[in-house]
Order: sequence, then C-alpha cells, then structure tokens
Amino acid sequence: MSKRSNNAARGYTIVELMVVMLIFSVVMTLISVSFSRMVRGSAQLIKSAETDIGGLIGLEVMRRDIELGGLGLFWNIPSDAKGSTSYFSYTEAPDHLKFVYNCLDGCPQAKPSLFNDSTYDDDRYIPRAYRVGNNVAYNGSDYLVLKATALGTNKVSRAWGYLNYTTTVVIPPRDAESQPFQDKDRVIALKSGMAGGRGVRELVFKQPGEAGFSVSYVKPFPADFSPKDPGDNFLVYGVDKPEKDDTLPLRFPFNRADYYISRPDEMSPNCASGTGVLYKAVITHGNPDPPHLPRETVPILDCVADMQVVLPVDTNGDGEIDYHLDLEELDALKTRDQLKEIRVYILAQQGRRDDSYSYPVADSERAVIVGDRDLMENPDDAYGSIWSSSKMAATFGRNWRNYRWRLYTIVVQPKNL
Repeated sequence: MSKRSNNAARGYTIVELMVVMLIFSVVMTLISVSFSRMVRGSAQLIKSAETDIGGLIGLEVMRRDIELGGLGLFWNIPSDAKGSTSYFSYTEAPDHLKFVYNCLDGCPQAKPSLFNDSTYDDDRYIPRAYRVGNNVAYNGSDYLVLKATALGTNKVSRAWGYLNYTTTVVIPPRDAESQPFQDKDRVIALKSGMAGGRGVRELVFKQPGEAGFSVSYVKPFPADFSPKDPGDNFLVYGVDKPEKDDTLPLRFPFNRADYYISRPDEMSPNCASGTGVLYKAVITHGNPDPPHLPRETVPILDCVADMQVVLPVDTNGDGEIDYHLDLEELDALKTRDQLKEIRVYILAQQGRRDDSYSYPVADSERAVIVGDRDLMENPDDAYGSIWSSSKMAATFGRNWRNYRWRLYTIVVQPKNL
C-alpha cells in the first residue's frame, strides 16, 4: 500500500509538463492560424459579395439610363418668317461646372460644357442622345453623356402622353409605364409626323419664331402649345418638377446624365491606390450662374480603374455592324441612322486586397484589356484600352496583383433614337 501511495503522490515531472505544454501550444497555434485564415477568407468573401451587390445595382441604373437615351429628344426646329432658326438657343452645362477631379493634368477635356450641343452648324442645337469624350477623364477613362427627357431625378421625367386636335388634355399611353402629370409640371411638346420620307419630331414653341419651349402643365393643355390643324399629332414629355417660382421655365428641353470616373478626396481604405469612383451626375434646371452648381451627383461604383465606351455603327445601311467609334464623329441625324449598339467596359476592383492572391497575367504587355476582345490580337483595329503590368503597377501600386480585378460589360441596343 505504501508503495502505491508514494507513486500516486509523486505527480508529473517537469519534463512531462513541458512536453504537454509544447503539444498544447502547437495545437493552439495551428487552431489560431486556421481561424485567422478563415476570418480573412470570410472577410474577403463578404467584401467581394458587397462589391458584387453594389456593382449590380449601380450598373443596372447605368444600363437603364443608356437604354433610355434619346427618349423625348426633338429632331427638328421650326424656322421663323425669314427661314432661320437662329432665334433658338439653350445651355445645358454652364462653363464653370466641373465633375472630374484629382487628374494629373486636370482633365481639361472632361469639362461638362464641352458636351453641350450648340457648336454644330449643320444641326445647331439638335441634341445627340449619346456623346463620348475619348480618354479625357481620370486615368485616361472615357466620359459618357446621355440625353433624354426620362433621365431626370424625379417622377415628372417619366411622364408622357399624346395630344391631338380633338382633345384638350394629354392622353397617357396604354401599354407603357408612365407617371401621371401633375399641375405645374414643366413639360415640352413635340409635333410628330412625316416629311420628305423621314420622321419628324419638331419642338413646339409658344409662338413661331420665338424661343419659348417650356410649358407649365395644366388642364386643359395650354392652347399655344396644342395642335392647330386636324392632322397634327403632338407628344408631350415631362422634364422637371416646378421650382418655387412656378413661372421659372426649363433651361433646356430635355434632361442630361453624365457618367465619369473621378477620385474624391476621401476614398475607401479598401480601394487600391489610383482607383476612383464611377459617378452619375444629372445636370438640373436650377440657377446656372456662379456660385450655383446645377447638378445632382450619385456614386455608382467604388474602386474603379477604367471605363471605355465603344459605339458600333452601320455606315452603309445593310444591317451589319461595320465600324466602331469611340470619338465624336456622329451628328444627331447620323446617330439616329447608324448607331446600333452602345458598349461600356468598366474595370473595377472586387473585394479588398488579398496578399495570398495573385492576379493572373499571361502577357505582361497586355495584362488587362478594357474594351473589345479584338484588342488582344488586333489592337490597331479595335477600341478600348490596354494596360501593361508596368502601367498597372505605376497607376495602382506595386501590389496591384493582390487585388481581384473584374471587367464589367454593358451592351445596349438603342431603342429610343
């Protein structure tokens, strides 16, 4: 009995305790490392999911706006008694308005006023539904301008209807989504028909040869903007809600949305250095004089590196795309006749930096392609931008490959030209 008691009372030796503690420490270290990796992995997945959700929502807004381009735009201006249209003018973006910031060169060609439709002699002040500034914005990205009545920031811009000689009120469409007009909504009227074998969408003025095109909606519709002949058919489009001063007219007869990349002073810490934010800016009908800034700006997508816009056209009318544009080469008429698609390519970061990940690069001179697939094989015959590994490193930092880069593609066939 005494021998067993002595052995039981002896306990563990220091060597045995050290071995146990060593094993325990190794096990806990392995658990801690595994847990840390799981946490980092889950955080990366969560951030990637947030990026995907935010990107889908924001880019769907952009896709819808592109599809609406051209809706409610006028194609013709009536001449005055002397056969001239010089009485008519308007200004969309005032000269002091600026959207793109923190460019190395200041991005002078991304000035919103440069995309006003007022400088072409052959179709003076006839708006073009789509305009593109090629490589003029942040990081050499494109600047996209959309024009349509439906691009406003309120329900009024989504209201439209018919007006003919026998009615005194605007008749809403039956088979299309449209908001009802409210008293004092600011609207425009277009005379619709055919002339010389071509469609006509003529902007209606209060008096022939006078510049008043803005109408305050009431029932019955104002006689000055109503059909005068039995064969006349008018389309009425909502543009903007009334200002505090109910008599204040529209500054221009449609709405305009600009899409561009800019880098704000405060960026998300999860974004790679050198990336920016994709914004949508709606130019409003408020006071255009300094220091007022007539615009409403909404962020669409964070951590954006580049945006390229390509406009495939059919120049010979055979129904097949035969030429791609990304420059200001089409006037309003050619845009309606020839433009077949609008393609937008957006390069953005997905999730946060992951040091365990390396972005795959097959060709260091063509590490990232933002644009047509043909850029890889025929860079001289396709449109977009090619990012080499060295350019990516110089723009977004040496660790640019530790980010997951995703190319978003939007392809829209215009339906409202």
